[in-house]
Amino acid sequence: MMKEIKKINKISAAKVASLIYGLVGFFTAMIVAVSTMANIVLQRDFQGSVILVTLFNVGAGLLLGVVAALLTAAIGWLMGYLAAAIYNWFARKVGGVKIELVDIAEAVREAQSDEKYSVIARSASDEAIHGKPE
Repeated sequence: MMKEIKKINKISAAKVASLIYGLVGFFTAMIVAVSTMANIVLQRDFQGSVILVTLFNVGAGLLLGVVAALLTAAIGWLMGYLAAAIYNWFARKVGGVKIELVDIAEAVREAQSDEKYSVIARSASDEAIHGKPE
């Protein structure tokens, strides 16, 4: 059965986008912190304490991760809200996205009935080829 998405709840879309953007921002910041730490430690002329640099970068990386997650989550909320608003405007003008949904119980019943017919058809063809079993 074909259905059309006529409207997307803007707040709901903003929440989901905010979570996605926040997670991406956090993990991106962690990757930047680890790569910066590795870059500093692996320099040939590095003269400092590896432990201090590691601890500093882990702390700074966590702080950067939290700040980046909050900032990107805020941007994600705004982008999700705007995307839903733009979609809703276009859906009113030209129609929404059409999707086909299938009721799971109905699909299972159809598959089972198709299976019964295929079993009956197979046994009938076997009888025709090999004769009736005695």
